[in-house]
Amino acid sequence: MISRSIVITGSSRGIGFGLAKYFLQLGHKIIINGRSENHVKKALQELKKISSSVQGIAGDVTKEITHKALISLCVDHFGSVDIYINNAGIPQDNKSFIKLKNTSIEDLIYTNIYGLMIGTKTAVNFMTTQGFGKIFNMEGFGSDGRILNKLTLYGTSKRAVNYFTKSISNELKSSSIQIGTLNPGMVKTDFLEISMSDSSEAEKKQFEKVKRIMAENVETVVPVLADKILKSTKNYDRIKFLGPGKLFIKILKLILS
Repeated sequence: MISRSIVITGSSRGIGFGLAKYFLQLGHKIIINGRSENHVKKALQELKKISSSVQGIAGDVTKEITHKALISLCVDHFGSVDIYINNAGIPQDNKSFIKLKNTSIEDLIYTNIYGLMIGTKTAVNFMTTQGFGKIFNMEGFGSDGRILNKLTLYGTSKRAVNYFTKSISNELKSSSIQIGTLNPGMVKTDFLEISMSDSSEAEKKQFEKVKRIMAENVETVVPVLADKILKSTKNYDRIKFLGPGKLFIKILKLILS
């Protein structure tokens, strides 16, 4: 097996941490990132129990300097950046769009769209000079156009990720750089809990029902995504955890429950 050098933003916890852990278990080299220095430090302590081939720094993904620092750290320690995963994202408060604070709208758009765009741009520029590389951007609810009340802002941001990545792949079609998206489906992380923190009891009860049927554990989702990332050779690749058949069965169970 060829060992790959992989950068994952937003990987001090949740699915990003799960990806980092699984890649390390396979023998790859990892750079992690998070906004909180404390969270990054704790994540590194846990990951280094698996392998010493992991480094990390705290930083805001809406700043180009963060992405450049992650790439520099990866090159300094591991020699190259084979894969760059823009995973960092924040949830929407459980409110209708018109009731969201303008600062909340700005924070989500800057993190989920602008930060991902800057991360992609920085990685593409580096990989163009390097001569190779893969970039994967994390999708989420709304990527395929589905609509749900109180997810207008978040869904819009993830729909943008889908369009943006497809369009960039078209710009890069004559290059040696691959780009694609990751669609994990609904995953049981604190990301879900944060988004429901201000919900009513009735909403929380309904959410628990949906989570029980639709959501998967990080440990179930990550191997599928990671293995497909490593095997991918397409100029543009949309990697999904749930195929149409499995998704249909889950939705049917939810309707009948």
